[in-house]
Amino acid sequence: MNKKLQPPDNFITTIENKLDINLSDFADYTIESNLKPKTYPSHIEVRLVTNKARAGYTDSYYADDYLKDLPVVLVEADKEYKGKYMAFEIDGDSMEPYYYSGDIVIGREIKRDLWQYKLHYKDYDFIIAHGTKGIMLKEITNHNVETGEIVCHSLNTDGKYKDFTLNLHEVSFLYNVVEHRTSGRTKRINR
Repeated sequence: MNKKLQPPDNFITTIENKLDINLSDFADYTIESNLKPKTYPSHIEVRLVTNKARAGYTDSYYADDYLKDLPVVLVEADKEYKGKYMAFEIDGDSMEPYYYSGDIVIGREIKRDLWQYKLHYKDYDFIIAHGTKGIMLKEITNHNVETGEIVCHSLNTDGKYKDFTLNLHEVSFLYNVVEHRTSGRTKRINR
């Protein structure tokens, strides 16, 4: 046991008695592992839309001049990935405790012609750019393919964020979140 964090003797005795074991039997126990860290042969460069750059992104989405000035995030890749990827900086607290302001999410674009089919909303969270509401990260809880409506849900449970409906005809682009980069916090928990 670690000498710095030595629990009281009565605690150890209680554990040993309850589990009918002697903890000193495990003092020299080591775990051998054949696991090796995964190595990635390459990486892809993904443009990062920061909170500061957000305002012009929806209007300049396909403008090469706009995109070339955005910072780059490197994503390790073990194969050649298809599709268009973009990274976004989180702003606000509507998705806490899973996403915090300042976190980075990397999304894969869902092409507009695929929006007519049921979105895989049970597998992903989404980055949505709406014509008037701006760019947002939301969980989609329902998608009506006949009307094009999606129900957007905030994960924050403090009561100030209500579910709302958007029509995909008013959406400029849609990404599903494929990677979440946090700053010293754990990854997404299954919900």
